[in-house]
Amino acid sequence: MSENQFDLMHAAVAEAETTMRAADNMAYKIAPLLRGRLRKCSRYVLADLKRELTKFDAHKKEWKPNE
Repeated sequence: MSENQFDLMHAAVAEAETTMRAADNMAYKIAPLLRGRLRKCSRYVLADLKRELTKFDAHKKEWKPNE
């Protein structure tokens, strides 16, 4: 007997959450390796990173509150 659609969807969401946690962990580990190497990155990726970093307060070392 096959699983019902809800069980399949629940399993897919759980797998996605696990994947996102792993990606967050990898970002934490990879970020220090990027120092001095950003010139090798795609200019489109750099533009996206710069846009995201406008939400970070470098003086306070914390993310700005959502507006």
